[in-house]
Amino acid sequence: MSRQMRMIIPLVCSLVVLIGCAPATPTATPTAAPTLLAETPAVTALPLLPASTEAEDAEESAEEIVQRLVSAKLAALQAKDMDQYLVLLDGSDSEYTTEQRNWFLIYRDAVTADFTIAIVRVEKIDATTIVATLDQHYRYGPEKADRQVRYEAKYALTPAGWKEADLSYREIETPHFVIKYQAEVEDKAGEVGEEAEKAYASVVQKLGLLPKGKVTLKLFADQELLRQNTDIRVAYLFSGWAESHESIKLYARREKETFARVIAHELIHKITLEITDSLNSWLAEGLAIYFGSIPFREGNVLHMGWYTAEDLAQPISWLEETNLIELTDERTIGLFNAVSSMVVEFMVDTYGLEKIHALLTELAKYPRYDRGYDYAGMEQENQKRLHQAIEAVFGVKMDTFNQQWIEWIRSQ
Repeated sequence: MSRQMRMIIPLVCSLVVLIGCAPATPTATPTAAPTLLAETPAVTALPLLPASTEAEDAEESAEEIVQRLVSAKLAALQAKDMDQYLVLLDGSDSEYTTEQRNWFLIYRDAVTADFTIAIVRVEKIDATTIVATLDQHYRYGPEKADRQVRYEAKYALTPAGWKEADLSYREIETPHFVIKYQAEVEDKAGEVGEEAEKAYASVVQKLGLLPKGKVTLKLFADQELLRQNTDIRVAYLFSGWAESHESIKLYARREKETFARVIAHELIHKITLEITDSLNSWLAEGLAIYFGSIPFREGNVLHMGWYTAEDLAQPISWLEETNLIELTDERTIGLFNAVSSMVVEFMVDTYGLEKIHALLTELAKYPRYDRGYDYAGMEQENQKRLHQAIEAVFGVKMDTFNQQWIEWIRSQ
């Protein structure tokens, strides 16, 4: 697991910069994928001036380069200036830039305090690559929950000078995936590759839709680091994450047999969100569980004996009134996911798979959002959009749809 080090520069003292409090805002042949309407393009590098010139970079030590970039990053976070933040990134990887843009939108609207980054160690790999070990700390939310992670960040020398270039990953490829992994979980990379291909085959068969091109999987050795690289607002630690035009991110310290299920789940998220981001929480999770997770289990939650039909006979309004990202009670989280998956099964059983595709296409008619996911506003808007789409595609109003669902689940 250790890295071949060409140069190690110990720091006499760590750089620690403090950011103040931020205010709150809160194998069947697959069918063709629905046409993507009003799709948000992947983010590309901004045409802004570099933080330094190449001549200045050449005169700096590796330590000074990392100090400068970390200081500039924290200054951008403190100012909540996204342009200032994105110009620090290596723009050659549009997927990474998209991830960072989306992360910044979430950070900008989150409640954080005492955000610091301490440089622990700097290592110059070669003339164009530096790897730095960083300790990142912040407090989240009104309760000021303490969160701290240590990670290795990579910095690359580009035509515009030194830039941050994601975490320090190693890489392997399979027929349908590019797998990027932290050195600490190198022993898991091969297992993930095998299970990812199983997940891909299952998703193609069950959902009948394909992702665009090879999918990037990023493997994390720490769940807190996974949360930090996705959505810091989520109250609980999770095992996987996927968004439109982003990599799929996974917690890698798991048993091999669990990977295919988690990857299939996140792959469904990625495919459906690239069709439309007008998916409210229960529909997004229901699709991912029904088409992604359940094929790797011995049936649905009823077959597994986890819930009774009466447990699951919750009205759609209960799903809509439950804020998933704020939940910490495992029983409620489990019930929310179980009901969501069974509603999707009801939809497939009653209306057919083609109508699920049609529902996604109908939702794709709405313009995509250009901001971080605001559960207080966008969730409500997406629920209204779904009600209209259900009426347009299924031919029933929401009251009738809800009644059909309750009758169906009680008959199981």
